[in-house]
Amino acid sequence: MLHRIAEIEAHSLSAIPALQTEIYDGWHLRFARNHTRRANSVNVVSRGELPLAEKIEHCEAAYAQEGQPCHFRLTPLSDEKLDGMLAERNYGFFGETEVRVQTIDDAITADSDEDIITYDARSEFWLRGVAALTGQDAAKQAVFREMLSLIDLDIQALAILRGKEIVACGMGVQSPDFLGLFEFATHPDFRRRGFGARIAWHMLHMAKKSGVREAYLQVVTENETGREFWNRIGFREVLYQYHYRSKL
Repeated sequence: MLHRIAEIEAHSLSAIPALQTEIYDGWHLRFARNHTRRANSVNVVSRGELPLAEKIEHCEAAYAQEGQPCHFRLTPLSDEKLDGMLAERNYGFFGETEVRVQTIDDAITADSDEDIITYDARSEFWLRGVAALTGQDAAKQAVFREMLSLIDLDIQALAILRGKEIVACGMGVQSPDFLGLFEFATHPDFRRRGFGARIAWHMLHMAKKSGVREAYLQVVTENETGREFWNRIGFREVLYQYHYRSKL
């Protein structure tokens, strides 16, 4: 199971890359000008050999130098004692998240998709639509564009329009083995019409045609509406959870 988790973690780090990454004894220190906590946190890829206290102090100094808070993202790959040590150092517990997976099998079919439009992920129109639906301000838009430019995998940038406005969007990032689903959002006036579901099924169908066999996504545990939505799409298996430790 840890090998499977490690594969998905490796894919997700490449699917949503940080602008800068420092690799320190198996830990990846990610920096992206505070775009999201995930892109600006310490991720344990392998446990390494140095003492944990020494490594924590190195991370704190590195993020302080960048003028950013120090966040640790803890998955089952993390050192067993790390969570407790961070709690002792006054790091709070935040953002518990489920990583859900689904096998892309022959039962996956695309729903009616005549109004689902595929864009170049660097299309100005699509980027503006994603920014509006996900609440990105100008600074976060700029970072998101930089992050997209660093993705070295295939991207599905999808949207549904009503008139000349994007009212639902989603992004899939795929390798030969995995499809990761990100940036799903629907305008409040157009929710509960199945737009997000249709975009997801379209992505899964296209990934299946490319030979991809497994998809994953991340949903915050306390987001009951999101968990119910992804259950309906077929993402019912919670492979693992992660959470953050952030300095209080």
